[in-house]
Amino acid sequence: MPALSLGPVSPRDLLDILLVTTLVYQGYKLVVGTRAVNVLRGILIFAGVWGAAQILGLVTLSTLLGRAGTVGLFALVILFQPELRAALERVGRPRGREAQSGAALQDLARALERLAERKVGALVAIERSTPLGEYAATGVRLDAVVSAPFLEALFARNAPLHDGGVILQGSRVVAAGCLFPLQQSDGTYRRYGTRHRAAIGLSELTDAVVLIASEERGSIRIALGGRLGPDLNGSELREQLRTLVYDYGGPGYVSSPAPDTGRGP
Repeated sequence: MPALSLGPVSPRDLLDILLVTTLVYQGYKLVVGTRAVNVLRGILIFAGVWGAAQILGLVTLSTLLGRAGTVGLFALVILFQPELRAALERVGRPRGREAQSGAALQDLARALERLAERKVGALVAIERSTPLGEYAATGVRLDAVVSAPFLEALFARNAPLHDGGVILQGSRVVAAGCLFPLQQSDGTYRRYGTRHRAAIGLSELTDAVVLIASEERGSIRIALGGRLGPDLNGSELREQLRTLVYDYGGPGYVSSPAPDTGRGP
C-alpha cells in the first residue's frame, strides 16, 4: 500500500496553519467561562452529524441540517448579541497593563479600606487564569468599570447585593451578589463566618485572589490557594495586590498570602 503523501509543505502553508490555530485559540478564550461554551459544543456536535450525513450519502438529512444550520447562524447572532458585543470590545480593548489594572487595583484597595473602617462586610474575587464564569452566573451581571464609590455602594448595608460576592475581571466588575462555594468542613477554619469560608472555598477551587472585609473586626484579609492570610493595612493590601494580580506570572505562578496567625475573623 503506497504511503500517503501530502506534498511539500512551504513556509506559507506553515504560516497559514499557525494563523488559523491562533484564531481558533483566541476565539476559544473569548467564549470560555461564558454560556456560549455550551452552545459551541452543541454547534460542534451539529456539524459532526451534518458531516457524517454527507459522507454516508443521507441526502434528506444532509439537506435538512444544512438549511437548519443557515437559519441557526442568524438566530445565534440575535441570541448572543450581548456576548458578541462584549467579545468584540475585549478584542479592541487597550492592552496597557497600567491603564487596565493599576488604577482599578488602587480603587479596589481604597474601597476595601473604607468598608473595613466602617465595619461593612465585603467579598471580592479577582479572576486570574481560572475562569469564574460559572460563579458569576449565580449573581447579577454588571460589566461595569471598577471604582471605589461603586464597590462601596454594592456592599452598603441593606443593599440588595450586600451579602453576595463581587467578581472582577481586569478593570471590570462583571457580576455582584454571587454565591461562592464554602470551604470544606475539615475544622481548620470552622470558627470563621460564612463570608470568610466562602472566600477560602473559592480559593481552593480556583486561583482567584479573594478579598474579605470583616464586619466584626473591621479587618481586611486575602484568601488564596485555600489559605487565609493575616490582617492587612492599606499599604500591605496594595503591595499584595501588586504582587498577586498586577505582577501575576500566569498559570504556573506560585504565590500565597502569609499564613494565618490564628487570630479570630
